[in-house]
Amino acid sequence: MSQTAPQEVPQVEYLPTILPRICKVSLFACLKWLRLGWDDLRSAWMVSLAYGVLFAGLGWMLVTHAWGDVHWALTFTSGFVIVAPVLATCFYALSRSRERGEPLVSLTRPFRLLRDNAWSLGLFIIMLAMTFSMWERVTAIAVGLTLKADVYGYGHEGMVSFTASILNDPNHLPVVIGFIVVGALFALAAFAMTAVSLPMIVDRNSDPITALLTSLTAVWRNPLPMLIWAATIAVAVGIGYLTAFIGLVVIFPLLGHATWHAYRGLVEAENSSATHIGSAQ
Repeated sequence: MSQTAPQEVPQVEYLPTILPRICKVSLFACLKWLRLGWDDLRSAWMVSLAYGVLFAGLGWMLVTHAWGDVHWALTFTSGFVIVAPVLATCFYALSRSRERGEPLVSLTRPFRLLRDNAWSLGLFIIMLAMTFSMWERVTAIAVGLTLKADVYGYGHEGMVSFTASILNDPNHLPVVIGFIVVGALFALAAFAMTAVSLPMIVDRNSDPITALLTSLTAVWRNPLPMLIWAATIAVAVGIGYLTAFIGLVVIFPLLGHATWHAYRGLVEAENSSATHIGSAQ
């Protein structure tokens, strides 16, 4: 009997993922980013504040409309950090235009710039939408475990009633602590995913995976400076909430422009050396 020659197993060659080089930054680098962001805000104040009014007004309407529904009120207020980086892409585009000496007076120009890499931006938005959907489910579970049956009867005082019911019942404390811990983890994950990824998509013809890995690497290699930056963002957004979203008219554009400079400080230019991940063995 003739023996059949063994078939060769095809060799799979894995293409490397090329990441830009990540820079180490100082502990309080966020102060420099905020200063540079303020310069951008002053240079493009008309467009920046116009978008600030638009986004702050949108947030106020959503939270006000949902105030009688504890579940959605909590989802919108706490989930802001997940969706805010998408809204801030217009500020990234404005800062990029200022770097290049381009006009800063058109409200539509940032959106025209975003079309250059629309598919990557769209895929990243889908990923963040899935993250927001997961957070909405976590909020629904937390509310379901702590909500008393009569809370919805208070109409727009639902959040006040909900808070009072939690404070008056110590049995809810484990759920509240768990909700805060899980919320902090979601916020940190969203921050790590978006710290430089969306500015990178705006700036380069980058795919969403490369941008995501670059952002995670930047946070990983600068843990303390990025933790301080995340805390600064959280405090600033909290101030915006406490002022009934009025403060966000300025705070949101400022943070958006500052995030662009965080990207510039953390990620080297395209013509510099790069890091290869997943190269063939």
